[in-house]
Amino acid sequence: MGNNQNQEKNTNEESTSRTLRERVISKNGLVVLIIVLLLVISIVFWQLDIDWEKQVDKYGFFGVFLLSFVSSLTIFFPMPAEAVLAAAPGIMGLEGIAEISRLGLVASIGAALGELSAYFAGYWGRAIVADKYRTAYNRVDRWMRKYGGPAIFIFSFTPLPFDLVGIAAGSLRFPIWKFLFYCWAGRLARALLIVHLGTIGWHIFFG
Repeated sequence: MGNNQNQEKNTNEESTSRTLRERVISKNGLVVLIIVLLLVISIVFWQLDIDWEKQVDKYGFFGVFLLSFVSSLTIFFPMPAEAVLAAAPGIMGLEGIAEISRLGLVASIGAALGELSAYFAGYWGRAIVADKYRTAYNRVDRWMRKYGGPAIFIFSFTPLPFDLVGIAAGSLRFPIWKFLFYCWAGRLARALLIVHLGTIGWHIFFG
């Protein structure tokens, strides 16, 4: 009788262990697939060499949203988002503080959503960080552990390499809603500064 109970117990434990293992494998597989897709999209947009000024001129606010989203989505591949965003009010013929500020708001939303690519990449683990970025990543990881949200805000507002802080936030399981909030706040401040300074520059050079 005792042997039967022990066998049943062992069978249940093995079944539970197998179920948990299958869930973990399934989850990791999905995350890996997402990261691979994001990297492929990043490389494709990087290689296409799209004329973003024409896209902004053609699609207006949606073009700016797409520019900001794709620029933030691409991990470690630079894109000309800042220069085009600065010229966007002039290209679109926007006048007035409200319209130009609305453009900055749209750009900040696209940029914040795009940065989720780095967050989810970090959620998978540190292994995805290339060796040449390892030292910088370790430093950013320490800042994230110590400062959390304010570190995300500072990196999203300044020209510092935000992809690394996004990866660190994901790796540390920093709450995703807090990540988006601090990222958006920093990108909003940055976008508003860029579009308003860009408008001033446009009027100086193009009248």
